[in-house]
Amino acid sequence: MRTLTAITKRATLHLSVVAALGFIGVLSAAAQSGTPVGVPSQPPSTPKFRDPALRFLAPYGIANFQPQAIRALQVFLGAKEKYESGEYLAAEALLDDLWAEYPAGSTSWGALPTKPFGINIGSPPCYYGLRMLSQMTEFRVHGSQPAAGLEKRVVQMTILLAGQSSGIEPQNTADLWMGTGIQVTHDLDPRIAANDARRVRRALAFFQEYVFAATNGLLEVELNILPLPSVNLAVKAEAPRFAGLTGSSEVFASVPQATIDATDWWWLIYPSHVPEQYPVFQNREFITGGMGSGPGSVSPLFIVDDRWLLRKPPHIGTGEYSSVEFNAYLPQWLQHEFFHHLFRTYPEFGLETSSHQWFNLSTWPQDFTGRYEADYYHEALTKRLQGATPALHSGLRYATDEAPFDQITIGQLTGTYERTPVQNPWHIGDIEFGPQLRWRNTANVRWNLAEDIDNGSLLTGPDCPYFNSPGGDAFSIVLERDLNGDFTPVVRGFAFNGELYERQ
Repeated sequence: MRTLTAITKRATLHLSVVAALGFIGVLSAAAQSGTPVGVPSQPPSTPKFRDPALRFLAPYGIANFQPQAIRALQVFLGAKEKYESGEYLAAEALLDDLWAEYPAGSTSWGALPTKPFGINIGSPPCYYGLRMLSQMTEFRVHGSQPAAGLEKRVVQMTILLAGQSSGIEPQNTADLWMGTGIQVTHDLDPRIAANDARRVRRALAFFQEYVFAATNGLLEVELNILPLPSVNLAVKAEAPRFAGLTGSSEVFASVPQATIDATDWWWLIYPSHVPEQYPVFQNREFITGGMGSGPGSVSPLFIVDDRWLLRKPPHIGTGEYSSVEFNAYLPQWLQHEFFHHLFRTYPEFGLETSSHQWFNLSTWPQDFTGRYEADYYHEALTKRLQGATPALHSGLRYATDEAPFDQITIGQLTGTYERTPVQNPWHIGDIEFGPQLRWRNTANVRWNLAEDIDNGSLLTGPDCPYFNSPGGDAFSIVLERDLNGDFTPVVRGFAFNGELYERQ
């Protein structure tokens, strides 16, 4: 454990600043070029196209788009359709032809415009989706059978739909910088929850398949939609470009304990606090979400406002999402946030020792050969993470509803624990019992613990310096898992403030 300031800083919500800047994936200045902005009106004589990519681009003038960008969209939509119908060989053939013509990592991808005419199909166009789709078809066509003893498991992703958000809304630039304005309450856009949250399910379908392929068919993501209409989350706006939650952990007070115990991954969607109805803010970029942590500060928590799924923020496009844009861009955002979590889960690979380090090619591992963010993710997965210990299908499971905590005794919990890497005396300590259960680190700082083993915890109290920090109210017991990621009655360590302390 470090100082309280350092721990609090680590526990703070991670905001994907670079993603919000719309600078995802393009590592050259040329990638920021674009065709003239301004959406032309569609003339009555616009030709009709059977090809969905050409039909989508036609209103803007197909001649205004480079052949590579057109081809990327055609192949993405065509291969995705083939994949979804189970025609994996046909999908692979389309993708292979594209990569033969425009190789992955080539500079030509970075020279394509990022948001011509306010369109957002990713940056470079469709590149993330294409790389993900290639990974998926590679597995479906060439994936091997799981090793003996390995079986598919399910991770539950619970989507929390917060009904309201409230905070001070700035009406002008002075308000934004001073933290002043008017008190407002926002309601969740009804389109988010409509038809059993159909829009959310659509956003995740591609990502679910990607996870299945990335884990070699051993993890299947199951969705659980949990509307929370009475929940009102605190939001704030801060200069220069933040408009989001004051914190995310408060939402879990309204989530049933049974759901918390059964959930592996989370996605929190809340009513937007972006004040874009005021002319001064119509073209301003605001950060509204990113990757946080769920209960116990170990599980992934995707965070986004409702407008993120409905319209293009001004830094990455204009207007509401069409179905083509929605399908092409959302995989990019989800992959970006997911890899933040993967890199913090497996810090031994040093793949994000500084925030978004992949935007500087000089920080890439020497055996990585790509150029763009999606290349970094692909190589991180295939060259590091798929060979990690514990394996992805085990290390990405967090639900505790089947954990045998009833078989754990105090005697199994006492002893020495260590956080890796050890950087100061707070990172090594002992759980002691006699007569009081307590924690004492090698800096000789100690605090009492209360037994709550049936719920998988040792509770801290006000004498703990981290008691009021996110993840600081308990030591969450972490049990060893078998090859399938199922729990065993053996103590591996405990999670505290989002960090793992392993039993020595």
